[in-house]
Amino acid sequence: MSIKFSIIIATYNSDKTLKKTLESLLNQTHTNFEVIVIDGFSKDGTLKIIKSFEEEFKSRNIPFIWISEKDSGIYDAWNKGLKKVSSQWISFLGSDDTYYPDALETYCTEINKNSGINYICSNVEYVDSNNKILKILGNPFSYKQMIRYMDIAHVGSFHNIELFRLYGNFDTTYKIVGDYDFFMKCGEDIKPAYFEKITARMLNTGVSNDDFNKALKEVVLIQKKYKKTTFFQIYFEYYFAILRISRNRIITTFKDKI
Repeated sequence: MSIKFSIIIATYNSDKTLKKTLESLLNQTHTNFEVIVIDGFSKDGTLKIIKSFEEEFKSRNIPFIWISEKDSGIYDAWNKGLKKVSSQWISFLGSDDTYYPDALETYCTEINKNSGINYICSNVEYVDSNNKILKILGNPFSYKQMIRYMDIAHVGSFHNIELFRLYGNFDTTYKIVGDYDFFMKCGEDIKPAYFEKITARMLNTGVSNDDFNKALKEVVLIQKKYKKTTFFQIYFEYYFAILRISRNRIITTFKDKI
């Protein structure tokens, strides 16, 4: 059975990367999907790129929907996109990420093989600006693991629309880890599937230490809200994450110098 997908892309001043993202969608072997671009009123050449792809998608009978207006962040943009979807399966593709040509075809095959699921994820490549693979991201979804920290590759995920109908959209209170809040909210009602194939490339955009700290603090707030673990465990994971990130950065810096 051919499955229709909705791909939501949030953009803001993304003119350096968006072209490759949209080209990766035009190159899909599975063409039963729609693209929804929610732009946050970009000031660079993002809108010019978006408009330049309208005819290309139209010529291939792929719905291409976009708006450009101010928003309060990525989760506000995703929520706007969710109001425009017309399919059962939804992904959130970064404006600097790309799909492999057979990604959607593979998802279609895997969803058809796994009846009763409402979420599916795969592996993705985490790459630098030179397309050098830094690591492979991805794990099977486990709510027991999610309670501690998020270890799945969200770029390599598709969500059934029923999850949003049951639990609402993303909480815009969070600016960095609102997807983690959504998974915690859905809890054990997520019926997952996973396959190891790499479906996408996720660009390392050079997240700053300040961004990491903000993300970890949001994680702590979310874990306190859902009360699925003890305060000791929450703060143990928090400080352990800081140490792990610091260690990885030191190793990366050392490798770059030799």
